[in-house]
Amino acid sequence: MRAHGLGTQRCLADYFRLRGPRVGRGLAQLEAREEAEQVRVPGWTDRPVWRQVGARVPRTVPGAALLSPFDPLVWQRDRTEALWGMRYRLEIYVPAPQRVHGYYVLPFLLDEELVARVDLKADRAAGRLLVRALHWETGVDRARAQPALEEELASMADWLGLTRIDLADR
Repeated sequence: MRAHGLGTQRCLADYFRLRGPRVGRGLAQLEAREEAEQVRVPGWTDRPVWRQVGARVPRTVPGAALLSPFDPLVWQRDRTEALWGMRYRLEIYVPAPQRVHGYYVLPFLLDEELVARVDLKADRAAGRLLVRALHWETGVDRARAQPALEEELASMADWLGLTRIDLADR
């Protein structure tokens, strides 16, 4: 719970890849020992949410990252949608004409918001990171987000040993 911050029973179970009644029993034990407490979270009024007793709520969490579709922050898709309003799906198994955001889309986290989705492809033969599609979330301050995204793309290209970043012709 400390690592995850807060979550529903399903969120917490999924984080640790647990199933079955032991999750509910574990939460009840944490509550009985006053190590966990139920809290109200806007948007999650239809189900209980727990957090660690005494957990500090930071004023801000600065940073930027391109998130893998398998990052714990977005793995449990219902949680992602409830916290950030982003309905995120990995579309690698969706037929190309039916994809909404791209083949292998990475959410872009800026400070405390998921601000964009970026469909990337490493073209190693040409030494380039290809941005096949970029989708900004509604209401994003692009003047602030764009430089941060460009910095993250440059970092990823460097990490992959690629020398260029190219926007796809779409």
